[in-house]
Amino acid sequence: MGMAASVPHYTAEEIRKFPDDGLRYEVIRGELFVTPAPGTPHQRAVGELFLVLSPYVEAHQLGEVILSPFEVEFAEDTAVQPDLLVVPRERAARLQVERLLGVPSLAIEVISYSSKRTDRLQKRHLYLEEGVDEYWIFDPGLKRVERWRPRAPEPEIVTDRLVWEPHPGTPALVIELKPFFERVWRGFENPR
Repeated sequence: MGMAASVPHYTAEEIRKFPDDGLRYEVIRGELFVTPAPGTPHQRAVGELFLVLSPYVEAHQLGEVILSPFEVEFAEDTAVQPDLLVVPRERAARLQVERLLGVPSLAIEVISYSSKRTDRLQKRHLYLEEGVDEYWIFDPGLKRVERWRPRAPEPEIVTDRLVWEPHPGTPALVIELKPFFERVWRGFENPR
């Protein structure tokens, strides 16, 4: 009778010691996820989102928008790097120099070929289980956003206009997706 191979259980501290080799190392419930550097459309999408979100969050004193690479540590064996996150003002004390300890109000991932399974499955489960208010998955290839909220069995699929209302009484942020994705793909042929 053979013995089953043991699967390593990583901690956040262990992955922080990995080499700085251009790869993104994340750990979810002890499981290691490694993602190569993203391409131009991905980075343009992240930049565009930051340029839209940051002034809105600041103007309405909602907190702070942070770009990746930046770590969010949920537990000793769970640390990820969303492409963008919003740290709400009321959780600012959890923001450290190196990472956020705990839950952002909004986590955003921009899908790339190498990250789509992790972003749609493992990270979605993690963010929703941990209590992130909203999780957005921007898919530049399909030119759409999957908006996930806690307790929703399915995402809201947004293809035209993404409206974010983080607090009652706060004016909504509106992102027109057609021009957004045109800027993301400028100069390239969309593969779809």
